[in-house]
Amino acid sequence: MEILSPNSAILDKTRELCSLILQSGEYQENVAKIDAFFKDEAAQDSYRQFTQLGESLHQKQHAGELTDGDIEGYDDALAALRANPVTGDFMTAEETLNGIVQQVSRMVGKSLELGRLPEPEDLADSGCCGGGGGGGCGCH
Repeated sequence: MEILSPNSAILDKTRELCSLILQSGEYQENVAKIDAFFKDEAAQDSYRQFTQLGESLHQKQHAGELTDGDIEGYDDALAALRANPVTGDFMTAEETLNGIVQQVSRMVGKSLELGRLPEPEDLADSGCCGGGGGGGCGCH
């Protein structure tokens, strides 16, 4: 369901923000790292194997069969991925892009919640959900 009309000033400014993000060095630098990953079959295979390991360990955890050795193996596999320049950069780039989304979303959400532009202290992490402990995150 569309809330805003297609010619809304809010959507116009949102498009402007999106354009600014797409033109930013942060975005372009991280997309280049992601592109490099998708051009490297060996890196993709390593990442796929790591993902499968994670799924397997998740199932073991639910079955109550997870061992310390499993956890150590996972940590070693993660360290190896991070040490590889292509997969490490890919993982960091994904985290960075997700962080941009979260930061922008948080600022918009806080503005709507407060009815004003948030101050830095309004956005300061509380150590819980990053949102001041509100919103029913279940950690307070």
